[in-house]
Amino acid sequence: MTEPLTEPLFDTREFRDACGQFPTGVTAVTAVTGDGRLAALTVNSFTSVSLDPPQVLFCLATSSSSFPVLEVARQIAVHILREDQEDLARRFATSGLSGETKLEGIEWSSGPDGVPIIESTSATLVGRPGPIITSGDHVIILIDVDEVHHKPSEFTALGFHRGRFLTPGS
Repeated sequence: MTEPLTEPLFDTREFRDACGQFPTGVTAVTAVTGDGRLAALTVNSFTSVSLDPPQVLFCLATSSSSFPVLEVARQIAVHILREDQEDLARRFATSGLSGETKLEGIEWSSGPDGVPIIESTSATLVGRPGPIITSGDHVIILIDVDEVHHKPSEFTALGFHRGRFLTPGS
């Protein structure tokens, strides 16, 4: 029998600060639905899951303006951002803008089913969404990877630590 949940002995800010001690990479996620709606967002809760079959995942707040597109997306692309792409990460993290608006002025091409593929990133993983798992106020979105575009670069990956982007020399 499961014990009832109790109130935590810490506040949300303390939890965020503690988790912020762990540096993460930064990705840009794009998606397209069957009717052509687009999503574009910044995600740092990304990880590989499986080599066989190839799978990755990311987490997303259900309150995100991108959630309605992602929960019915036909294709999703995860772009590994370079250290010189903080501006793109900030743009895609802007709330209140549609995916189409976030993509304006960004160089991209149309991938499978029309999913936006950002040309300048270090790597892109494209695939079909798998199960969406609800956990608290977030969902875990699994992606079955169908295409990999690896573009070696002299740049390292863009990082995020203690609430700030990690840039060269920081």
